[in-house]
Amino acid sequence: MTEQRSIGFLLHPGEQRVIEAAVARAQSCGYGVWTALERPEESIADNGDSAALLVTVGGDGTFLYGARLAAPRGIPVIGVNRGRLGFLNDIEVDDLADAISSFHAGDFRTQRRSLVDVRASDPAGDASALALNEVVVRARGVSVARLRVDVDEELLGVFDADGVVVATATGSTAYALSAGGPPIDPRLHVLCVVPLAPHAVISRPVVVPDAVVVRVTVERGEVFVATDGHSIAQLADGGDITVRPGPELEVVRFAHSPSFQARLREKFRFGVPHKDIELMPPVSETRLERRSVTESRDAS
Repeated sequence: MTEQRSIGFLLHPGEQRVIEAAVARAQSCGYGVWTALERPEESIADNGDSAALLVTVGGDGTFLYGARLAAPRGIPVIGVNRGRLGFLNDIEVDDLADAISSFHAGDFRTQRRSLVDVRASDPAGDASALALNEVVVRARGVSVARLRVDVDEELLGVFDADGVVVATATGSTAYALSAGGPPIDPRLHVLCVVPLAPHAVISRPVVVPDAVVVRVTVERGEVFVATDGHSIAQLADGGDITVRPGPELEVVRFAHSPSFQARLREKFRFGVPHKDIELMPPVSETRLERRSVTESRDAS
């Protein structure tokens, strides 16, 4: 007998009511349903073999967490926005039930996003984690650290700086962008190395292929290491951080999913003249207008 395929919902406790319509739609499409609440890692481990889809409901942090759990198991992910920015999420919660119907009908495409496998090492031991957005190596307190960055065992640079960010294309619009890095279309398989406040006349972000191994060595100072906003280690002189290619995440996208360029305009007002910002409709209105035009076209 073929095992019933299932859809999992990763969300915060107390948010169950917002997915009631989506749960009912998934069940009507023949899927088993499970939720990842208090113990998400256990839930996904228990249901991963049958999972056809993981739906993350929350902000970008929830999506990042779900991505790190789903990618090693090859589970596709849909991001549903319940946060403030929601740059990584394609669906609003009111549209989720219809999105599940589209998924069941095969009316979707997937976009592959690269994760990185991070290992921090020093004499005290090792720590490891996956990251979809970035790895941050930052000096503790107000001190400056000296950090050596090698790419495939060849020197990229030595930086007296507040730190270094190694961001994926997906994470290029997070911390790396705030630190002066370029926004990068997530369809590109690259990493961006961004020095933080370096003491150098010429020191700019550098984009390299994500197939390389990036090593950051602490030559002087004390730093902490964080992946996707979560601290995983504290290192001192001689400690190093290795960033290697990790698993790929399948992100489910639909006909109305916003493009990367639209995201930059709508979320960051990128490239929008200041005098025109007040004239731009909110993101929600833009999507509703786009959908109504499509429905009118289909009806005709």
